[in-house]
Amino acid sequence: MNIKLIATDVDGTLVADNHLTIPEANVQAFALAKQKGIYTVISTGRPYSLAKRENDTLNGVDYMIVSNGAAIVDMKTKEVIYSCYLPIKTAEKIVKIFEKYPLVYEIYADCKGYITRYTYEHYFDGSLPVEFMREYRKLMVLCDSPGDVARNANVEKMNIDYMPKECIQPLKEELSHIPDLVYSAGFDGNMEITAKGADKGKALQWLCEKLNVSMERVMAFGDSGNDATMLKTAGYSYAMLSGNELAKEAAKFITEYGNNDGGVGETIKAYLTKSGK
Repeated sequence: MNIKLIATDVDGTLVADNHLTIPEANVQAFALAKQKGIYTVISTGRPYSLAKRENDTLNGVDYMIVSNGAAIVDMKTKEVIYSCYLPIKTAEKIVKIFEKYPLVYEIYADCKGYITRYTYEHYFDGSLPVEFMREYRKLMVLCDSPGDVARNANVEKMNIDYMPKECIQPLKEELSHIPDLVYSAGFDGNMEITAKGADKGKALQWLCEKLNVSMERVMAFGDSGNDATMLKTAGYSYAMLSGNELAKEAAKFITEYGNNDGGVGETIKAYLTKSGK
């Protein structure tokens, strides 16, 4: 069966371990897929503004699923065509809880990333590469009042980059009293919070229905827990060889190569060559 749409996660999947470099095999494969008339999609935990660089490197994809499925951006019009935002009151409650702890966190809202002064000053406390975090921080909007962002913007996701170990359990306990939240994590010390109903799988299904593409004709790539719903629903789903067990359990296949070696691109090219498409 011919593939009609290709969707890929970014961190740990499309990019190398430095979170900045897209292997040339991936760039070439996406160019070839577009030439063949296949829809191309970035499906990421990042907001739009923090994945624009990857989109540009791929010379433009058709759609971008952002903030773990909280929104879909049509890359031709740059308009949000689908959304599942956190309710205002819910976002405010989360911010009030966050402010009790020394957290390095971000608010993804209206396709941008917002950070506090504390986060700005402690951005390198976690385990992610310093060069990546330095570049990432340049794209963030520094805000004095995260509560104002929660009240006045469409909040897609709350993202904790780093939290001290002693904060994890009390933070989870406080958050557990807020209903209808979805939690996921991409790495140690990370916590990603979206509204119930916001996940990559649901967003991808919505997009495919809009495009009249059967999920059986979707090829999807991911490496971690926040990709699991997408990997479960796509007909040709691949967990990265370098991915974690949550992704591998959800996917139907595992790539021959890891993210550093262009596993996404090598898999796409092998399919297009074999199918003769």
